[in-house]
Amino acid sequence: MIVESNRSRFSYVVLLCLFLCCYTSSQKTCPNCGSIEIPYPLSIESNCGDPYYRLRCDPHSRKLYFDTLNGGSYVVLRIMSTIQRMVVQAPPWLPGSCVTQDMPVSNGIWLNQSLPFNITSSNTVFLFNCSPRLLVSPLNCTSSSICHRYLENSGRVDRKRAHECASGLRPCCTFVAGGMPSAYKIRLHSSGCQAFRSILHLDQDKPPNQWEEGLEIQWSLPSEPVCRTQTDCSKDSKCSSSSRDKLFRCICNRGFHWNPSAATCEKYKRKSKWKTSLIVSIAVISFFSFAIVLVVIAKSFKQSKLAKERETAMKSSIGVDKHYKMFQLRELKKATKCFSHDRILGSGGFGEVYKGELQDGTLVAVKKARVGNLKSTQQVLNEVSILSQVNHKNLVRLLGCCVESEQPLMIYEYISNGTLYDHIQGRYPSFLDWNKRLKIAFQTAEALAYLHSSAHTPIYHRDVKSTNILLDDEFNAKVSDFGLSRLANPGLSHVSTCAQGTLGYLDPEYYRNYQLTDKSDVYSYGVVLLELLTSKKAIDFTRDQDDVNLVIHVSQYASNGEIMQVVDQRLVLSMEPLSDKLITSIKLFWELAHDCLKEKRVERPCMRDIVERLLCIIRIEDQE
Repeated sequence: MIVESNRSRFSYVVLLCLFLCCYTSSQKTCPNCGSIEIPYPLSIESNCGDPYYRLRCDPHSRKLYFDTLNGGSYVVLRIMSTIQRMVVQAPPWLPGSCVTQDMPVSNGIWLNQSLPFNITSSNTVFLFNCSPRLLVSPLNCTSSSICHRYLENSGRVDRKRAHECASGLRPCCTFVAGGMPSAYKIRLHSSGCQAFRSILHLDQDKPPNQWEEGLEIQWSLPSEPVCRTQTDCSKDSKCSSSSRDKLFRCICNRGFHWNPSAATCEKYKRKSKWKTSLIVSIAVISFFSFAIVLVVIAKSFKQSKLAKERETAMKSSIGVDKHYKMFQLRELKKATKCFSHDRILGSGGFGEVYKGELQDGTLVAVKKARVGNLKSTQQVLNEVSILSQVNHKNLVRLLGCCVESEQPLMIYEYISNGTLYDHIQGRYPSFLDWNKRLKIAFQTAEALAYLHSSAHTPIYHRDVKSTNILLDDEFNAKVSDFGLSRLANPGLSHVSTCAQGTLGYLDPEYYRNYQLTDKSDVYSYGVVLLELLTSKKAIDFTRDQDDVNLVIHVSQYASNGEIMQVVDQRLVLSMEPLSDKLITSIKLFWELAHDCLKEKRVERPCMRDIVERLLCIIRIEDQE
């Protein structure tokens, strides 16, 4: 009896331990929803995951839903935990119409910018049933748009609905989501567009019936938990101020590191001291050493061959009379601390730009193309080719390049005072007064006039915008980023090329006919003038539906004779009392911007004329 009683107690203890283990595990990772696994930090219950990463599991259908800030709800198709992304299903159509169900319910997708979810740039979004006024917007709403290819050939839209969505009075439009501001909104409205579909990783070489539908949403990994006192933290962490955001967080103790996937402080693994482990390690290393050496030699040979091919190609396109330094990869790794994350100055579709310090103390900026991305590699090589042929005080100066690595590197002078966009958006404490803004506008115009008229072969920048205008400590402008630039064809009025650029700055006539000219840069420059005048973004979905595009927004005020109301009021206050010459210079500045933004390119001034007109405005300001 005693033995049997002990066995019963032992069985009870084992079952209790198993229960506690399962319970403890459920505190972190949530159970599956149907066939979909819920990885940490995603949460579908109050006692698992992270509450900021909330999803909803329908108890009846066992389907997983992603609920948006404005009341929309979208079925989750799959979750890719290793890259922190998930794909949701586009909303169903309302019966017999070109309207999706989320339009009357929530006006599209609206994500909370303070929470960790956002829409990725892997999505190409098609908008349907749009107002005809969007034909003058930066969206591609032409009859040749890939949006029409989707409607006609994907097989996913019935013929009657496809005809209604693509009719002449209700165009369909295309844009690439991700980045700001489309990272948080796909806006639908009865006076705008009333339906949308999204294609993942669009490959236009494939037929439309092979395009993958779905909207990809990513989440950021959770930081250390916020705390008020030490009792909020585990014994392996300490409640102290974080260097990243100045909040008090449970920072892991020495010897521990934060694991965001498990949401805990984990101990660093120590190297084994046992002889057996050492012998096994030596044996494994010896076994693979020869193979690794062979791989390294083969890779070095391949990289050396690739570097020589790139160098030959660049010399052939640049010319032997152009001199630039060929940097060694080890030199740039040392200068950027092995391309450390804290050295990143900025990033974009091409890759990243790092701050570096050469051995002689010279500060440089190093542009690095994305690994394996042929398009970004071509853009960096194109920029090297372009900048090797120009020399102007208001163009960023090329110092050299490096072709040894898997992706090419471009090295140019370090400009210390950020971008024009950062300054006019208030990200720097110093305020740009009217004289500084005139100076920046004038110097930028001089740089573009040089590219169009004084370079040996005229150059079209093709991506003029405030983020590509750098400022030094004296607020001198330096035009940068020539990755999309093109050389003009001698004797021809334009370059025929696929429309590329940035929403809000793109010349609408270039978008329609794919003819790139110097006047395309003039239009983009006109948008920059409006930014200098108003301190507002070129595209801002937080403005009213009719005011998203800055060009349309300002034009509406100007047509009512109220241009002074749209001028940055901080400028107005800093210049009070307003003199007649000051008001005159502002109005002349607006008239210049208006002329640059003419719908027809033949009506726009050339950059040389713009320089002269700005010089006249500056002289008005200099008058006593």
